[in-house]
Amino acid sequence: MINIRPELKTILFFIGYFIIANICDKMSPSGPCTPGVGALLFLLSIPVSIIYTLILFIKYYKSQNQEYLNSVYIVSGLWVVFFIILNFNN
Repeated sequence: MINIRPELKTILFFIGYFIIANICDKMSPSGPCTPGVGALLFLLSIPVSIIYTLILFIKYYKSQNQEYLNSVYIVSGLWVVFFIILNFNN
């Protein structure tokens, strides 16, 4: 099996997750009263990233490998960038 760095796995996971959420949103568009599958996936991205970050912290404390901590920084940075983008769209 190919050994991929945790930072790259984190970036690829979130890129793939949001691409799938966007495709699902285009296939089943959301309305004001009926959220679609894409909107559900966007809402689930918060608990998914929290669980993923907790798993990365556990792996970091078990192995003391700096790559896992870098992945936590990437997840935090993605949410900061997402928050800034949402603030500038208003």
